[in-house]
Amino acid sequence: MITLWEVLERADKGERMDESTFDMKIFRVVTSLAREHSLYFDRENPVPTDNQLADHVWQAGIEAAVEIGIYCTSTKRNIRFTEDEALEAIKSARSSITLGAGKDAVEEVYRRVGDTSKPFVEAGIQTVLYSNPETAHKMYKLCAREPETDGIWQGLVSRVDGKYDVRVDHPSEIYQYRKEVELMRRAISDAGRPGLFICANAPTATATIGMCDPERGIRTTDAIHVGLIAELKIGFDELNRIAFAQVYGSPVRATHTAVIGGFSGGPETAPVIAVAGGLLGMLVAQSELPGPSYVHNRIKSRSCRACIWTGALATQAFARNSRILVSNNGCDHPAAGPGTEQYLYEAAAGNIAAVASGAAAVIGGTRKFVIGNVEDFGSPLESRWMGELCKASAGIKPERANEIVKALLPRYESRLEKDTPFGFTFDQLYDVDEETPKPEYLRMYERVKDEFRGFGLRFSH
Repeated sequence: MITLWEVLERADKGERMDESTFDMKIFRVVTSLAREHSLYFDRENPVPTDNQLADHVWQAGIEAAVEIGIYCTSTKRNIRFTEDEALEAIKSARSSITLGAGKDAVEEVYRRVGDTSKPFVEAGIQTVLYSNPETAHKMYKLCAREPETDGIWQGLVSRVDGKYDVRVDHPSEIYQYRKEVELMRRAISDAGRPGLFICANAPTATATIGMCDPERGIRTTDAIHVGLIAELKIGFDELNRIAFAQVYGSPVRATHTAVIGGFSGGPETAPVIAVAGGLLGMLVAQSELPGPSYVHNRIKSRSCRACIWTGALATQAFARNSRILVSNNGCDHPAAGPGTEQYLYEAAAGNIAAVASGAAAVIGGTRKFVIGNVEDFGSPLESRWMGELCKASAGIKPERANEIVKALLPRYESRLEKDTPFGFTFDQLYDVDEETPKPEYLRMYERVKDEFRGFGLRFSH
């Protein structure tokens, strides 16, 4: 396998180019590959069922990774890899990994398309702002108690000591993120799951590294999350996280986002860049847990037709042609807010497509696409939905997933860009003192869950 030091040397000595030149290179290469491999987008069937198309996307993704490479924003140079290096990374990839510790450890395993094994589920409310440590502790504890979740995401108490704002690349960032991960550790212990996997990362590498501590912070049995810069870019901040992870001994979960309507092109070509980004994450980030992610340049939901298609097709390409532990975001960012039926439908559409397509892990947790400055925006019941829905979707084939998603789209598609339900905060959805969902929210949840039983999903509870 190529080493991090070889990557860094190429970041220093690779071809120098302007970022705009690199961006146009992405679009030019992927457009050519689409013609060569006869790629298409079937708008009427949002979950792909064409195995040959998935294989063509896989081959095109390898070719794109080799021909385009990745752009280092810190040195303004193009990092390139050979086809042999890409193929060796694919061949050497592990097909299972244990995450979490002790009795709470869970094995994430390779899954085929339509596999009956259950995916690893990273729930929790991603990067949500909390109004105070007490509410954050309660939310983490209740999310951790959900038995179908295998790990939870970190948020952030929005002010130091209730009055000082947290600023990026500032001492307050280091201080508050460290306090946050210690708070998470106490909360999961209070939930009876002290070894639960946690996903915690800060805006900068310095603050992320500061959260790492085998006793009170991120452990080596957790993963360090590295988000490559869209599209097909990386900088020294991301590389600093990777270098530390190698010394610390933590696995890296590297995600890359293909932008539908960006330089990745439309939904017929974006899966190629999603695959290429996942492969480049393995090469440049030394990642054992690649995530070919996706986002629409206009629609603020990962459960629009184009996003479901892009994510499902890229995941199928990995699952059919390798034994890599590929992850999928499912629908961690719906347009609708928490506590609404639309939220549950959007999340279900994306997650069912991801699981049916062979995702080893469904990651990203839960949260509305744009949360702004709303504090305590969400509840543990959304984590329950993610866990229950993803585990119940195991064994569903893409053909059946396509029929379910086609039935769901009319329930929310017209409200992705206008008249979207905003959602509710924790105290509006839960009896905070009793730590239980309010009766009207729980009734709505169970009613929607019954609808999915009608689709053939078998829930554990």
